[in-house]
Amino acid sequence: MRKFWHVGINVTDMDASIAFYRRIGFEVMQDQEVDDANLARAFMVEGASRLRFAHMRLNDSPDEAMLDLIEWRDAHSEGRAQSDLVHPGLCRFSILTDDIDAEYTRLSAEGVEFLHTPQSVIGADGVGGWRLLFARDPDGTLFHFVELVGRAATVS
Repeated sequence: MRKFWHVGINVTDMDASIAFYRRIGFEVMQDQEVDDANLARAFMVEGASRLRFAHMRLNDSPDEAMLDLIEWRDAHSEGRAQSDLVHPGLCRFSILTDDIDAEYTRLSAEGVEFLHTPQSVIGADGVGGWRLLFARDPDGTLFHFVELVGRAATVS
């Protein structure tokens, strides 16, 4: 294995999703329309052939994992994402930050709706831990920001 490459997220409105993730800090690496029945068959989307995808990264580095946003054009996604923090399957993705309070202030002012204010989780040692901040994207996909604190901040 070489590396963790990307997380695929189905979206209902590519332009709105790109705008949202740009507010967070992601940049578009690739935005492309595809019409290929073989691609849809490989992704097990029967009867489809048309899609638009956008690869987005936080940092312009080939070592950084990407978001792979997908909007199926002839097999439309409907409803909201069903991610939660209890049931099996992908429950969230995480974005590491050095200042969660600054991100909360900045992104709240830009219209990002958070599920709560930054929360602290301190480890059993009383020193190391995390600060967490959860949000959902325009389609309801759950993600969170993480700030490492204390001893946890020394681990990359």
